[in-house]
Amino acid sequence: MVKFPDWIYRQSAALPYRPQSFGPGPFNPQTSHPGRSGTEILLVTSRSGRRWGLPKGIVEPGMTPQASAAKEAQEEAGIAGKISEEALGSYRRKKWGGTCRVDVFPMRVTAELAKWSEAGLRRREWLPLEAAVQRVKGKQLRRILQRLPEHLAKCEDNGSESAATAIRKPRLLFLLRHAKSSWDNPSLADFDRPLAPRGLAASKAMSAYLKMADVNPGLVLCSPAARARATLAGIRQAFGEKTVLQFDERIYHADASDLLALLHGIHDSVASVMLIGHNPAMEMLALQLGYHGDAEASARMATKFPTAALAILVVENQSWQRLAAGTCQLHSFVTPRDLA
Repeated sequence: MVKFPDWIYRQSAALPYRPQSFGPGPFNPQTSHPGRSGTEILLVTSRSGRRWGLPKGIVEPGMTPQASAAKEAQEEAGIAGKISEEALGSYRRKKWGGTCRVDVFPMRVTAELAKWSEAGLRRREWLPLEAAVQRVKGKQLRRILQRLPEHLAKCEDNGSESAATAIRKPRLLFLLRHAKSSWDNPSLADFDRPLAPRGLAASKAMSAYLKMADVNPGLVLCSPAARARATLAGIRQAFGEKTVLQFDERIYHADASDLLALLHGIHDSVASVMLIGHNPAMEMLALQLGYHGDAEASARMATKFPTAALAILVVENQSWQRLAAGTCQLHSFVTPRDLA
């Protein structure tokens, strides 16, 4: 099993709760008091349907653990609410060749959606706290659930309530250099060179990484060169059906300033973009934009930007037109060797 970069193993979960409803009449999450009437917990199934647990996921680039947990609660369980700034605890789980640490944040549910993005993949169920403790697996997670009443009592004693957390996703830019190409046929023009076996293997490993990291750009801009198209074909299955794919001839001969101008033309309704292109333009653009962030990743990227390498940049403003040198945070830099 491939062990992925460390940030993949940092996760957060929402612990959705509401006051337990007694007697006739509809449940009103705004006026009921959990400390006085008991507490119910919302659990969701895994995608396989075999395990019950909390909505959770990788802490996404540019998001706080709390906001990421709230986003997972909305997508996996179809709920919204107020999430605590303070984690109730953390537990560990073996997955993806490593150990994930999951920080758990209590979330008072104020709304349930009739339709949500993973409604066809998961089931959700409200349970009394004691029943929820028995339903989930793992001693660490059970102990965290059992601490919820103490957390709620403290909130009531202090007259405090969990703060609402914005779950707006930041703009993300993924810069992917094409995978290793083949020089076996010297009669081929540079534009037509296919991927080498090493490039095909790197594309497969990168596809697994993108899928695990939930990298799902709204728009992919790709060079039309054969090696770039083949790289996109190798990772395409990691993306959702709504990802828009575009081939742009300008990328093939572009320098860093040309690529920046290309990004300036993206409509601000697009939240995330992947650019698949060539060096030295890709490396220069990444170094110019991501002037701060992960220091270790920055040093590695400045040393070498190999084929099939991916730079993940968090765009700090809310307009592609204002993208400029030093306006991004380098979240991570991943190479095929990291995934070997």
